[in-house]
Amino acid sequence: MPGAIVNARTHLGTSVIVNTGASIDHDGLVGDSVHVAPGSHVAGSVRIGDGAFLGVGVSVIPDITIGAWSVIGAGAAVVSDVPADVVAIGVPARSRC
Repeated sequence: MPGAIVNARTHLGTSVIVNTGASIDHDGLVGDSVHVAPGSHVAGSVRIGDGAFLGVGVSVIPDITIGAWSVIGAGAAVVSDVPADVVAIGVPARSRC
């Protein structure tokens, strides 16, 4: 998409969307069918599991793992690992009950 950036040594799986103005920094691993929404920024060495969705304007610090099929809500700041199959929202991002 326009303005999307994927940096060196980042591996994208199949059917990945890196949307308008989103960035994924170096040495990342992005699983199949991941959607990184507009304006989201993923720092270096982040691992994103299959089917995960990062909402508009999400920020992820370096060396984080986001589990498969998790949803990160718009504007969230991910500062710790997110397990698979959860919805995490807020600043800092926390699993919703």
